[in-house]
Amino acid sequence: MDITSVVGFFGFAGLILVGVAAGEVTSLFINAHGIVIVFGGTVLAMLINTPLRYVRETIVVMAGLLRSDSFGDPAALVPVLTRLAEQVQARGIGSLRGVDDRVAGGFLAQAATTAMEYNNPDFVRKVLEMEVNNKVDRANEIINVIRTAGVLSPMFGLIGTLVGIIHVLQQIADPAKAGPAMAVAITTAFYGIIFANFFCVPVAGKLRFRLWEEIKVKAMVIEGVVSMMQGVVPLVLERRLQAFK
Repeated sequence: MDITSVVGFFGFAGLILVGVAAGEVTSLFINAHGIVIVFGGTVLAMLINTPLRYVRETIVVMAGLLRSDSFGDPAALVPVLTRLAEQVQARGIGSLRGVDDRVAGGFLAQAATTAMEYNNPDFVRKVLEMEVNNKVDRANEIINVIRTAGVLSPMFGLIGTLVGIIHVLQQIADPAKAGPAMAVAITTAFYGIIFANFFCVPVAGKLRFRLWEEIKVKAMVIEGVVSMMQGVVPLVLERRLQAFK
């Protein structure tokens, strides 16, 4: 479990709840009109803006946000690749068979299989880098989906507030009704701002950081496996990999 995401989400939600409750205006923050306009409008706009397959992928990625990153610490990969290089130096590239498929999110096992199938270091590097680049493109599209939602939600909050203000102006002759109506109108903007800055922006940032870590780990794996194919001495490979940390 990603402890920072868990603490961030529940901690911020707790602060908002405590702040609202302490102000003794809890009921005014429950605004069905605002929820429909902000969240419904944002979802519908995203469906217009984004192909359905990217919407599905975004939902899957967000569902796994609280889980720990499967790629782990890049520094922990250095001794793993160094030991594999020693095995390859002693027994040949075939010793990569049976590599733990949990290391580097399974990418090390995939790279090892590719190396054993194609005895051409340049071709193996090209194939693996092409796959990494395709994954980066897909991940960036998902991040852009979330960032776009963060841009749209405050706009729908503003729209909801304007609609609410129109309702306030219709009741301006009755101050007893106009005041609460204005409060409800403003909560719509509140929903949009909170959704953008509490959810969309932090989630996009977390995913971008994870993508950066994933790229680093995969680059280490590619460098390590290709270097093994080229017969690079394990000590030299270790020095190369330490530059990625």
